[in-house]
Amino acid sequence: MKQILYRIKSLFLLVAIAGGISACADDKGNYNYHDIPEVKIEGIGNSITALAYQNLSIPVQLDGLQADENRYEYEWRAIRQFEAEDENDAASEVLATTKEFNDIISLRPGPYKLIYTVKDKQLDVFYQQQANLSVVTTTSEGWVLLCSENGNVRLDMISTVLGEEVHSKDMLADSDMPFKKGPLAFIALDPGNEESAPQVDPISPFYLLTEEGTTRLHKDAFEWKEEYRMKYEMGDMSDAKPTHITSAGYFRMMVTPDGIHSSNFGSGTEALWESKLNYLRNGDNTKEYIQVAPYVGCNITNPAQMAPIFMFYDLDHKRFVYHPGGMYGALIQDLTVGCVNMSDDEAGIDASFSFPIGYNYIYMENTGRQYTEGAMGGFNNITFTILENNGIYHLYGISLNDYYMFMVGMATAPYTKTHYADLSNCTDITRAEHFAFSPLNNQMFYAVDGKVYRVNLDTSTPSAQFQFEVPGEITCLKFYLYRNAENARHSYDLIVGSDKGGTDGGELRVYEAIDNLAQITDYKEYHSGFGRIVDIIYKEPITQE
Repeated sequence: MKQILYRIKSLFLLVAIAGGISACADDKGNYNYHDIPEVKIEGIGNSITALAYQNLSIPVQLDGLQADENRYEYEWRAIRQFEAEDENDAASEVLATTKEFNDIISLRPGPYKLIYTVKDKQLDVFYQQQANLSVVTTTSEGWVLLCSENGNVRLDMISTVLGEEVHSKDMLADSDMPFKKGPLAFIALDPGNEESAPQVDPISPFYLLTEEGTTRLHKDAFEWKEEYRMKYEMGDMSDAKPTHITSAGYFRMMVTPDGIHSSNFGSGTEALWESKLNYLRNGDNTKEYIQVAPYVGCNITNPAQMAPIFMFYDLDHKRFVYHPGGMYGALIQDLTVGCVNMSDDEAGIDASFSFPIGYNYIYMENTGRQYTEGAMGGFNNITFTILENNGIYHLYGISLNDYYMFMVGMATAPYTKTHYADLSNCTDITRAEHFAFSPLNNQMFYAVDGKVYRVNLDTSTPSAQFQFEVPGEITCLKFYLYRNAENARHSYDLIVGSDKGGTDGGELRVYEAIDNLAQITDYKEYHSGFGRIVDIIYKEPITQE
């Protein structure tokens, strides 16, 4: 029975198909078929850079339009390619409905996808062309210089926008920012991306440190808001005045005249700075608070850290101490861990020295110098410290590792001695005003009376080689560790700020390292007309926009 029914259904299906074919064959002329004209859009290009709040003109060539242009509609739409800052940041926005674009760009600076659409209303078809649109300002990329003018903050910038060099002077002059005396440092923490953990709110990734206080600044044009004040990041709402802020992974640390504070940014951008950690545990388990030097040593380039070591110099007992940060307190179920004395027994030894006691602190600097590969990827790098004893300068290099990896047996030591050098043979080094360590090589530079010297740290008894002399007083000497891959080569470049006196006597020179830093004698960039330069960074558009 089922087979009979199946055959009947199959027969009806064949009849229906045949009828349909016959109907199609007989139905001639019931539909009007039209060739759709092809419209070619040319002239836009693949990438467009536009200056925010300035006029942008995009000529367009359209081939294939019919004589009656009233049948066409046009649309220029921008689709945002970055995270919204507030409710005013629409996902997409129509910029114009004209055939060609000639209008003011009022978009927030950042990357967009620009889509140009031509619609044929008569045929109800449309044609599109896409381009990458980068909206920039005169502050989107370039050298940012924290200057002092009569002791007050002056923020200058030199940038190249659309092929034209722009010098922005005293950008905070009209700001309501409260901290404008005693500029100390300008710090750009990593806002994070697919490969790195966030270390700061990406909307306001810059910290301005002054003697009066500290605040963040906005990513676009360094605008200031009341909520950017450091006190709103403090657990106790104190008006902290840090001298240095740094990060290891997403665990942050800062040092202030009153103490050191940590913050776990892994829990989100609202993470607060916690209670003071600058204490040692006495034998009776009481806290002994200590004063530390104004710098924090840590592994600044390895993102895979769970309990990073933060190193300080104890000014009271004149010795190295460290704080095992991050998850260490939770791992040992003791959140009151403060600082611990660094010991020869605990350290890995690649350099022949004992941790000194009683030496005077001169200088400390983190570098991106790759030393050993970390247990979870990335590299452990080196922190250099210069100490003085009996008129002799001593250099110590220490690789600060991950304490958790040490605890679980994946690292041989929580920290390793990497370098030692007696600097007695270095010309006038005890008179040096500024030091700088290459983030990529074993090279140290220092400045004395306008002269810059280079020291090769591959030997335990190095000597200094004169490099160049700068007119005026050297006020800043440093390297900048770029985050953007295409800028990595520039991390070799030595940055020099100097002052010839007067209101606009500040000068910036960038010396390109040649032959693996064997010799640098001339600068590749030179800019003048700044205030007295205190600190210098390079604002990169991709990592900070």
